[in-house]
Amino acid sequence: MTATSDFRTPTTSRADSEPNSPKSGHTSGHISEIHGLRGIALALVVAFHLFGNGRVSGGIDVFLVISGFLATRSLVGRAERHQVRLGEHYGRTFARLAAPALIVLAATAALMVVLIPQTLWTQTTREIVAAATYTLNWELIASQLSYGAAGPSSTPVQHFWSLAVQGQFFLVWPLVVVGLALVLRIAARGPLRGRLTLARVLFVLTAAAFAVSFVYAIKVSGSDQAAAYFNSITRFWEIAAGALAALALRRLSLPERIRPYAAWTGLALVVTCGFVMDGADHFPGPLALWPVAGALLVMVGSTPSPRGPRRLLETRPLRFVADISYELYLWHWPLLIAWLYYTGGDRLTVASPAGVLVVSTLLAWATNRLVTRQVQTYVIRPGGPRALVATLAALVVAVGAGWSGLVAIDHSENRAIATAARLATADPFTTECLGAASLAASTAGGSCLNPDLHGELIPAVAAIGEDDDNRGQCWSFEERPVRFSACPNGVTEGYEKRLLMVGDSHAVAPVGALDLIGDQRNWRIDVAARAACHWNTRPLGQDIADNRPACAEWNRQLEAYLRAPEQKDLDAIIVTHSARKTTQPLGGETPYESTVEGLVEAWSHRPSKSVPVIALVDNPMFEPDNAAYLRTTLGCIQRHSPETAGEACGRPRTDVLVKDPHRDAVPRDPNAHLIDLTRLFCGDEVCPAVIGNVIVYRDGNHITSRYARTLAPYLSRELARVID
Repeated sequence: MTATSDFRTPTTSRADSEPNSPKSGHTSGHISEIHGLRGIALALVVAFHLFGNGRVSGGIDVFLVISGFLATRSLVGRAERHQVRLGEHYGRTFARLAAPALIVLAATAALMVVLIPQTLWTQTTREIVAAATYTLNWELIASQLSYGAAGPSSTPVQHFWSLAVQGQFFLVWPLVVVGLALVLRIAARGPLRGRLTLARVLFVLTAAAFAVSFVYAIKVSGSDQAAAYFNSITRFWEIAAGALAALALRRLSLPERIRPYAAWTGLALVVTCGFVMDGADHFPGPLALWPVAGALLVMVGSTPSPRGPRRLLETRPLRFVADISYELYLWHWPLLIAWLYYTGGDRLTVASPAGVLVVSTLLAWATNRLVTRQVQTYVIRPGGPRALVATLAALVVAVGAGWSGLVAIDHSENRAIATAARLATADPFTTECLGAASLAASTAGGSCLNPDLHGELIPAVAAIGEDDDNRGQCWSFEERPVRFSACPNGVTEGYEKRLLMVGDSHAVAPVGALDLIGDQRNWRIDVAARAACHWNTRPLGQDIADNRPACAEWNRQLEAYLRAPEQKDLDAIIVTHSARKTTQPLGGETPYESTVEGLVEAWSHRPSKSVPVIALVDNPMFEPDNAAYLRTTLGCIQRHSPETAGEACGRPRTDVLVKDPHRDAVPRDPNAHLIDLTRLFCGDEVCPAVIGNVIVYRDGNHITSRYARTLAPYLSRELARVID
């Protein structure tokens, strides 16, 4: 999805009074359609964000073209007359951009504290600082975020990436134009004076930069679409297209008779772009020529003829939207994301987009009237260095506040992590009411109260993503060629029993519990796992088909490992995997049936049938992905106390329990056994999100290492029942 700000030149600004300004209306260079085009592009951006589930409309591309066009027309004209004062120009440009932007960023910081889980505070604050300094696009590339539809993966200031691209252009382009003008005044003497004009040389250089940027955009889009989408260099060709049009129109123009048709064609391209394609998957590659060409055709087709679209583009509704377009763009996105966090939904309902639109429009209008216009009147219009000094001062304060916020967040997180860490080291075999012990007590009809746990949450919300005992040597991830790996847990020498646990990422989540069990019973428990894979003779299902060859190779290496002489002392093989992951069915089978058949066949390949297979039923799963879990469940936990969050943020048992194929595979093997710990995850109706002051899940489908450790006493007894 995409969005962009409207870096417009307000109608009352000094730039508009310049003879060569496209908005002055006093010369033939005036293009009335631009303001209305801006309104249509912004309306499309907002509409697709709110009502189209974030589908890219091409509005950003239109705005980039307009920015290049207007900035070049104004700068070249003034540079030719030696009237560019860089300090005043930068102050005038950035004062009107920074004032409303900083207001919105401050409001977004407040929304972050109220609605967004603490796990995202540091990244969101970093993005706020980057947005204030027009570097957000590079921050997003560095942090490897993807800009998708408005939803769980989106932070509330990601839309500022497009403002960053244009802000960088507004910072560099005046230096290019003024520097080139100075060089030409020195170098172009004699017969070259008439030929090496600023407009001609700039046109050639811009055309070359356009070509380089366009080729680079194609190259990067093919290898890393997300990075290409944010990159200022890959985006420059769209800005350069507007700049080239501005330079070309100084001497060339379309015949009057075809201008209306060109303008209508361009308008049609702009309006239809988002309906025909989703630019998030293609822009800024060649398909971005669709909206870019549309914007250019509207501008070069400008005509007062009634056959053209000027009357439409000058209607009051479009003028109103265009007048507040920058502010509306700034407000609508953080309000949209805030609403999604507040409701915990993946997308807006039918009625809520209208509500977000109304509130955004009211705030945009108020910001335009009370902030933008006042800055224009009292800061920009008097001229001189006032605007630049005020802008720099405001940015220094904003960046200082942002960095102070990062320090405060870091201090708060460290304090919460330290508090949780003290309790997390408690022995689950002896500590009452901690984690699973609490649910076990209530299930048995008793009560559970441990005053040491009151008000404490383990792990700290800020550290939820790092709450993982898994070690790299425990599993095979994305390496090529596939490398089978196993890690020992518990006692590694002089052990009484030796077990092997195999499966996918759900097999490595309880590594900490296996360590405790091994130490307590003098066992060695090895773990060997493969991401999105498990011990099965059938190929993986369609949802993970790209992992099939690697998974098949891992299974071959697993069975070779089991046949090795040093594995003859195995006392049991524990198996588990995500119950959502099924295998490819044969004729007449369901994916579930195929998975059961593949499990039974795989177990039959173990070297000795005397070695029991112990199948561990998979844990409930709250969300399919981490981003949704952060916004929904973890956001809910943050808004409640540790004592109330469990039920308040829990899910109905029927919604989160997935039918596990191990249940049907175990009865078909005479030496296979089932361990079902569901009673330690769910009550009769609800599966709590917090149990015994311990957060159960770290990302929606993997349990936290802290909760896994509290399962150790119960898993230990179940394992001993089978192998002792």
